[in-house]
Amino acid sequence: MVRQGFGIWSSRLTRWLILVAGLAIASVFFAMWISSQLFRSPLRPDSSAFSDPRLPELLADQGHPLDEVLRLAKASLQRHQVEHRDYRATVRKRERIGKELGPESTMELKLRYREISPETQLRRIDVYLRFIEPKSQSGREVIWREGINDDLMVVHESGFLNLTRLELSPTSRLAMLGNRYPVSDIGFERLLTKLLSKGHRDRSLGECLVRIDQSVQTAGRECTRIEVCHPERQVILGERNIDHEFFKAIIDIDLEYGIPIRYASYLWPETPDGEPILDEEFVYEQLQLNVKLEDQDFDPDNPAYKYP
Repeated sequence: MVRQGFGIWSSRLTRWLILVAGLAIASVFFAMWISSQLFRSPLRPDSSAFSDPRLPELLADQGHPLDEVLRLAKASLQRHQVEHRDYRATVRKRERIGKELGPESTMELKLRYREISPETQLRRIDVYLRFIEPKSQSGREVIWREGINDDLMVVHESGFLNLTRLELSPTSRLAMLGNRYPVSDIGFERLLTKLLSKGHRDRSLGECLVRIDQSVQTAGRECTRIEVCHPERQVILGERNIDHEFFKAIIDIDLEYGIPIRYASYLWPETPDGEPILDEEFVYEQLQLNVKLEDQDFDPDNPAYKYP
């Protein structure tokens, strides 16, 4: 009887051990399957995902729409600083001053870089401008050499003022008449620096829409076009309402030269289905780089110029 009872108990124990082992193995495989599904499935923007308070941390690695724009602008600035010493171009610009959009201006530009300024960490510049249009400004000439001549522009006005030279601060009221920016802001290096500053600011204010087209034509040149759009005028940051500077901005970067030959920004449409309102636009045409500009190109006594 004892042997028989022992055999029955041994048989039951064996079956229990097999059952427990099977359950253990099954649980291991089930856990591995669950783990594989969790690691294989990306975070999806459904309602349950957005309700997760950890979402900012979970999405941090996915970056911001402006990251690629900032990368392109930084690469453009670095290349320009290394490769380009001077250039000449025809510049077309249109600017809104106050509420009024001014007429289109066309200028001949010569710009040369010099040593780096310890104050701005940008290269100092020599600038020559000759206005072509509008007719009221045609023939006006401006020379400005940063840090030279007490930082004053030497101006030869058109019309009845063309009999004398004027020396003006770039930011003086007379120099700024009809201009949104002083001559000290001109050029690719300063434009790219401003774009980077605005981009980092916008990145800190939340999301925006970004589109990049790899091949567009601007001023007869192949360009990469960057469009940045802010559908909403304001963003709430803490307890503050902060206004965006523009509704849409367009930057066309020359594929060969790696620099932005067009920048345009637009304000919000007056109606929901209306067209964006042009705020400012700059286009560089007939651009020539590294043309070996000399001191004479920035000298009012240059016989090729019309200074009295």
